[in-house]
Amino acid sequence: MTDILSVIKEAFPEKYDYLRLGLVKLNGKKLNVTFLVPEDVFDYQLKNEDIHNIKDAVTKAIGSDFLVTCQFEKIILTPENVRSALAEYMAKYFPLIAANLDFSRVTIDLTSGLKLSFTVQQNIRDYMQTVDFDKRIKDFFYQKYCLDVTLDFSVVEDSEIAFSTESAMDSGRYGKTVTVTDKVLLMGKIGDLHAPAVHISTLRGEGEDVVCCGKINYLSFKTRDESKRAEYKKFFKHYYTFTISDTTGYLSVFINTDDEFGALQNGAEVVCKGRVNTREDAQNYSMYVKSIALCKIPFSTIAEQTKPLDPPENYSVLFPNEYHEVTYDQMGFDFFDDHKDKKINHTANGVTLAVRSIKTERAVVPYEVAMCSVEDGKIKEYLHTFLKVAFTEDNEKAEYANRMGYASPRLSTVIPDLIKFSANRLIVGVNPSAALEVFNKIAKPLRYSFSNDVHVIQPAALKYEGEKRGDALEEAIAAANAFIFE
Repeated sequence: MTDILSVIKEAFPEKYDYLRLGLVKLNGKKLNVTFLVPEDVFDYQLKNEDIHNIKDAVTKAIGSDFLVTCQFEKIILTPENVRSALAEYMAKYFPLIAANLDFSRVTIDLTSGLKLSFTVQQNIRDYMQTVDFDKRIKDFFYQKYCLDVTLDFSVVEDSEIAFSTESAMDSGRYGKTVTVTDKVLLMGKIGDLHAPAVHISTLRGEGEDVVCCGKINYLSFKTRDESKRAEYKKFFKHYYTFTISDTTGYLSVFINTDDEFGALQNGAEVVCKGRVNTREDAQNYSMYVKSIALCKIPFSTIAEQTKPLDPPENYSVLFPNEYHEVTYDQMGFDFFDDHKDKKINHTANGVTLAVRSIKTERAVVPYEVAMCSVEDGKIKEYLHTFLKVAFTEDNEKAEYANRMGYASPRLSTVIPDLIKFSANRLIVGVNPSAALEVFNKIAKPLRYSFSNDVHVIQPAALKYEGEKRGDALEEAIAAANAFIFE
């Protein structure tokens, strides 16, 4: 077998062409393969049957003597991720160009494919052409994100070429990482702990060897009864359990050892490497440690890297023609006439939220979202869009969602708009907490967060007008009226 992707392509022509290969590790008779999958496919199309098909194809190709473990990681396509990937790739393969490029001035357009706009000096542009920069960048992003790339260059006057081998980018495999210092080995190999630690919140799933760091809490230590030692079975004298936290999350840690480690105390800072396992609730992870050391952890760096982003300053409304031409008003702002039939609550302020979604075996998939702002008892403006739903089902709602949202934006693309529209305001709706929970799952890798207070409107209080019952915008308007007149 020379290429895992070629094996899968031969076994299933055109079916799994979206797969990209991540990390491949062979440990003795065990093969660990990480596949990278586009966001929509990962969320809506990749099912257990597909996972078994892929694993069976790899197993058949390498022989039944090997144990194959497949890991699937989501490719989340955002300007921030694209910029980070570009900077990391250029720092490695084009350091001279990277040292003379202002990455903050690279414009990234994801509305149709991927368009990168560079501002470069003439001498740097000439050098790009000699090293085949354009082709290699296009090949890189096609392999990484399955996207056709368009490059656009704005050339400015020459200046002295600078060069530095240092790079401020430290993106790592899962995003930004942190390097710990002053390591004092307790168990295992110090070489296992040289890699930067990944944030606990970015752990993706079972079966991966990773390095994590954090402060010890809830330490428990047990010594086993040696009379129960069996000659034919590995026996450890001591058993440690504790959690480590790095400001982004908690990780349960287990250590089997013949030695006592008095330095393991609540509050101690440690870095450890081991295999990650999924807990029963599928939300938390545990690690069986192979190597562990005391260390110093720059928690301020972790907090800065992972804190929620503020609503974007350079904010513009996304209008329908940016996605595709339709007659339906997909996304925009508008004004409504004041409602004067009843006594108005002039202190009503907030944002009503309505979401239409489809529930699958894997997740709740939103396909339409609307927000309506209320200020001083008046409906001011709304935001409304359909969302891309990359799957089909034999039901009327799914067909409608695919028809209306075929060329619409992904939810991850719209998250900044929703954040900006509702920033620091009360969210009002029939079940706003559930909707925000779905949004936050998508927003978390983007470092955004919906932390708004919520106010629940009873479904019986909603009164729809016209024949648009079931439309998300109509529900948002009805909720706004109910909020004003309750």
